[in-house]
Amino acid sequence: MADMGGSGLRFGLLGPLRAWYGERELELGRPQQRAVLAVLLGAAGRTVATAVLVEGVWGGAAPADPRKAVQVAVSRLRAAFRPYTGDDPQRMPLVRVGDGYALRVPEAEVDAAVWDALLAEAGRLRDADAPPQEVREVLRGARRLWAGEPLAGLPGPHAESVRARLAEQRISAKETQLELDAELGDRTDLTAEAAALALEHPGRARLTAVLMRALYQAGRKTEALAVYEDARASLPPGEHGPAALQLRILREDATLLPAAAATAEPAAETWQAPEQLRSGLTDFTGRAEEAEALLDRLATAGGRAVVVSALDGMGGVGKTTLAVHVARRIRGRFPDGQLFADLRGADRTPPDPGTVLAGFLRALGVAPAEIPPDTRERSALYRSALAGRRVLVVLDNAATPGHVEPLLPGSAGCAVLITSRHRLAGLSGAHHLRLDILPPEQALELLTRIVGAGRAAAEPGAAEEIVRACGLLPLAVRIVASRLAADPSLTLAALAEGLRQEHRLAEFSDGERTVEASFALSYHRLDAELARAFRLLSLPDAPDIPLPCAAALLDRPEAGTAELLETLVDLNLLHSPRFGRYGFHDLVRAYARGRLAAEDGAAERTAAADRLTDFCLATARNADRAARKADPVELSLLGVPVHRPGRAFADGSEAVRWMREQAEVHAAAIALSCADPDLPLDRAAELADRMGAVLSERTQTTVIADLAEHLAREAAERGDHGALALARYLRGANLWHINRYAESEAEIRRAVELCSSAAGSPVPGSSAAGSPAVGSGAARSAAQTERVLAKALLTLGGNARIHGRYAEAAEHAGRAAQLFRRLGAERSEGSALGEFAFSCAQTGRLTEARAAAERGALLMSGSGPVSAATGRYYLARVLRLCGDPEAALAHAAGAREEFATLQVTVFEAAAGDLAARIHAEAGRWLLAVDAAEAVLPLARRTSAALEAALLRTLGTALTGLGRPRQARACLVDGLEVYERLGLDEDAAQVRALLAALE
Repeated sequence: MADMGGSGLRFGLLGPLRAWYGERELELGRPQQRAVLAVLLGAAGRTVATAVLVEGVWGGAAPADPRKAVQVAVSRLRAAFRPYTGDDPQRMPLVRVGDGYALRVPEAEVDAAVWDALLAEAGRLRDADAPPQEVREVLRGARRLWAGEPLAGLPGPHAESVRARLAEQRISAKETQLELDAELGDRTDLTAEAAALALEHPGRARLTAVLMRALYQAGRKTEALAVYEDARASLPPGEHGPAALQLRILREDATLLPAAAATAEPAAETWQAPEQLRSGLTDFTGRAEEAEALLDRLATAGGRAVVVSALDGMGGVGKTTLAVHVARRIRGRFPDGQLFADLRGADRTPPDPGTVLAGFLRALGVAPAEIPPDTRERSALYRSALAGRRVLVVLDNAATPGHVEPLLPGSAGCAVLITSRHRLAGLSGAHHLRLDILPPEQALELLTRIVGAGRAAAEPGAAEEIVRACGLLPLAVRIVASRLAADPSLTLAALAEGLRQEHRLAEFSDGERTVEASFALSYHRLDAELARAFRLLSLPDAPDIPLPCAAALLDRPEAGTAELLETLVDLNLLHSPRFGRYGFHDLVRAYARGRLAAEDGAAERTAAADRLTDFCLATARNADRAARKADPVELSLLGVPVHRPGRAFADGSEAVRWMREQAEVHAAAIALSCADPDLPLDRAAELADRMGAVLSERTQTTVIADLAEHLAREAAERGDHGALALARYLRGANLWHINRYAESEAEIRRAVELCSSAAGSPVPGSSAAGSPAVGSGAARSAAQTERVLAKALLTLGGNARIHGRYAEAAEHAGRAAQLFRRLGAERSEGSALGEFAFSCAQTGRLTEARAAAERGALLMSGSGPVSAATGRYYLARVLRLCGDPEAALAHAAGAREEFATLQVTVFEAAAGDLAARIHAEAGRWLLAVDAAEAVLPLARRTSAALEAALLRTLGTALTGLGRPRQARACLVDGLEVYERLGLDEDAAQVRALLAALE
């Protein structure tokens, strides 16, 4: 029983009748005397006549002497209260009054009375149009009082009447709570709970309506309409609520969508407020008019549309600095957080909006496994996450309107501040502001604030010449002023002379080239170590780089590297977006690369890139050990050695966070290996493979597949067939995870053919004809490609299995298991055995399949919790096919719980689908619907194939429950997904189920 706050006697009726004195539970005796107590508690302190007690407890079966029976019961109850009353008769709550008895206990100490009070409070709040969250919280508090069936086990008409009344109150309160859930739209499991209750309590109009609305909100409009058609006959006469809702759904009434999207304040505990703004400059100077214009515009957020301000101007004119300055000044108006992204519009390869959206969604608290692979789906989820919020979004350095449109929120409470070198004319509804060079007096003020008023006043002519030589561009002024500040002995006149000697002002006509004079001046005054660091750090094409990677690139200890880079930050040649990370302004990077090409030979550039890739690979292997406890064999599929220990990790979460944050650095290192023929591709290919192994989330699959394609093209050009085989396998494996099965199979077969050519054995079901010949200098030995072959065969088996080619799938998976066993990779062998066992069972070899599945589960049980849960899931699949459904259900349910705890969403959905299917096959239709609906939202976010499988299971179960229209809607939706994925056998099975409904 929930603590109701008292320290005396407390009573619980919302479950078996119980009583406590403090923390001590009292012994209340036999059922009849408990029933007497229940009648007295129901009277709420009023006197209950003896005859009423007799009728309430015994009804028409009263004992021979009912009065005496009541007296005995009362006497025993008083004895039970003795720990509370002690020897003080004045403390006895159970007293005789005339011809009856009264139990005088404060209502706050009786859970049923508290329940009634909370329901009344919720009703008052709703009548007063209180926020729905407030009403819902009251109802949730009321439901926490319940401990089971009211007055469970007590006899008599009174107990039966109370049970019926409380049961109706409970379901009615639940209906209200579900209606509020639908209004707020903040529960992903609403459909599952509403479906279970609607099936358990047929004919309840409010439950039918809630289920219809929940399905509609989940994008399942056809099913929502089918719910009404199936339930219509069982609804009470004259009940028009579901019928009216049906018409609103047909009209696609926007008010059926969650009210929280426009008005409500979502629950604080579910929100993760991002704070991504860069630090502002303490010496920000000028731009008062532009800043006020932007502030005034952003201050209008909260009206009828999202406020978008676009700031454009040439490079180096101070757009980012002004945007950050304004954003930090106005952030108090956006209490739900601030998002910032450098879109790198001037780079050769600016990030895809989908990549930026993935980062935003993670910052907003969306689990990586729940981020969809498609950019449009990510954009929709992003807008949903910002619904009803006040968030400021700063998009720096945009290239085109299309670059930013997927990143625009949909909530009118949000605002967006964009910077670009070009006017984004096609950006609908944007307020545009052009930023020009600084007025001379503001440029001079900026120089003065950095170098000091005394020095500027001592040489006013030189100061003015300097700012004009910088083209009045803030970036250039800041760089040369930082050089003066770093060297007190350097006069302004000497620096002005240095600028003249660069001979740039006469040679370049545009401002963005003029700024190079300031870069050159500062660069030429660097010592050799600083200049080398400045040049080499521009090598990787990443927005910024962490200190450990920079140290590897420079081949210097981290402490010394940090000192070098912080000095460059002080000179404004680098910036540090956050602690331990360093990057360039794009104009400065272009200058640094120019100096790199001019001053460093190809051998030095190659060596630096090789050091970076080597460090990244060593660290990625460490991350894989920490995150997955990977088999040593899996850590290097090509057996590539590394020469550095790499960074160590305390735990898996730190390792995954590192790999996610360095994804762009890793991609840059891979790109360097592809661009430089003197760099080996095998190390880059293995780095891409470790990225996929540690970051097993859909935000990375397309990125890694694209990296693999780049690697494959270059490997084919060089004749490096080991790297080519790994790249083809890696691309195929990642395409498989996003349901691009045909492309995946083609890639994997190419990988298997390459590996089999090296081993002298072609893959079954394919031809090695036309595959590249293995060159003597570049080919890997059979032993070196054996690991890639094993992984590729396992994926090829999975692809055959999902297309229903079970004999072929078993052959591939069985061969993979043999290879893994020979390699000593126990976890991988267990996974291959799980795949083999399922396909083997599908071909009727049940004894062999069960033995393989049990061995696989045993091998995987010692390789960490995720592997252990996966082994249980694989075993459950086979036990179901072997005719042991209850054991299969136990393993499936256990695996699902473990996956839920570990947040392995796709496998949680798969295990839930398996449990639902087992229930359906046993005719437990309600349990099947409950299990399927519980994980369907997860499948929609992670796997289209799983979504279709769950819709098929739902269709089967709903057919069994006599809900043909709803069943048909589920099956039609599932068939559409199967046809889109090209899964012909599954599609045929669903067509057969639909035909049976005719």
